[in-house]
Amino acid sequence: MNAESKLTRLILFSPWFLLVFLVLPLAVILSLTLHIELPLIGFGSLLVNNICLALLVACRFVWYLSRAGKGIRYGATLQRPAGSFETPVPCVEATGRLTKAGFNFNRGGGYGEKRDLGYLGTTFLYGGLSLLLATGCWGNLRQFSGTLLDGIGPATKLSEAGSYRSLTMGPFAAKLSLMPQLKILSQILPDHTYPKGATEIALIPERGVPVTTVLFPGVPFHYGGYDFTMSKLVFQPELVIKSKDSRMLFDSFVQLDPLVQKRGDFTFYGSFTGNEVLGGAYFQPEKNLMMLVVTRNGKRVVADLQFQIDQQVSAGDYVLSCAKLGQWSEISIVHRRHTALLWVGGFIALLGLAVRVAIRPQRVWLEESAGGCRVSAVGKETLSLIGKVSVR
Repeated sequence: MNAESKLTRLILFSPWFLLVFLVLPLAVILSLTLHIELPLIGFGSLLVNNICLALLVACRFVWYLSRAGKGIRYGATLQRPAGSFETPVPCVEATGRLTKAGFNFNRGGGYGEKRDLGYLGTTFLYGGLSLLLATGCWGNLRQFSGTLLDGIGPATKLSEAGSYRSLTMGPFAAKLSLMPQLKILSQILPDHTYPKGATEIALIPERGVPVTTVLFPGVPFHYGGYDFTMSKLVFQPELVIKSKDSRMLFDSFVQLDPLVQKRGDFTFYGSFTGNEVLGGAYFQPEKNLMMLVVTRNGKRVVADLQFQIDQQVSAGDYVLSCAKLGQWSEISIVHRRHTALLWVGGFIALLGLAVRVAIRPQRVWLEESAGGCRVSAVGKETLSLIGKVSVR
């Protein structure tokens, strides 16, 4: 019975037990922050952790809700205080006076409590958390999060996993085969209307009429239960760096991302590292102009190169050229979550917590003693009433 009682208290009442479920999320944050891979850390383990927490919180909510209408809600075995004091008043008289003050006692008369709104606050707390966690877990089970780099050309089949640069799908996510095709119609360079650029796309379902829209950072387009958002424009030049004696030093694509703050007229930048050289490339898309910064053995060389105009340029000990230049739009596709339910659950939980903190339980334990009655009490109102009882 004692082991069962401890297990019951652990599952239904202990606030410290809930902290166990914070270990895994904190480990995930730590691994992302420090860029280290920890064993058993991933989407699957985090999902299992959250589902277990949701089930535990739901059990507490059902338990508190089932006792909300009863006179005895907490019960004599829950969190009895260690301290007690003697009063010369007999327990029968003390019970009678406390009953008049609104206390409900069990059959033996040894334990009583007063109905308080704080109990309902706890019920609301676990109810709100249950809604919040259940909605979040369901969203994770149906999660679809994909990112692709695409440019003007043939339509991309979103129904094929190979079309995505990265793809995460929950176990209950909709079938990939139901996704439409995506065709980029035009790409708009940053201007006064679209400071970070924009992409005009067409979504082509297997059946139905294609839909066209303009995507730009920060504003999702809702389609078929999914949010389509352009994260950024990306340029990928193939940079070739040779020495004056035609020895290859670097030949690879470099990703140029938007600069947070322009450097002169340049709005995109990407760094690169080769076996013998390292550096960076600045880009002004309006003029297809690149500024290449190459460093080797501590010596830096800066050169301008205009794509499709300059076949190659010489600077210092190097011959620089741009063989190709790709222009892409980075587009993210995520399954829409029930954010309204998340906000409602969070609000209910915070409201319940505030009520619970503001209104404390009023409980009392009475035992016959040689001098009258031994009392254990919780709550200022209870102690005040016991003080009045002890005065003849």
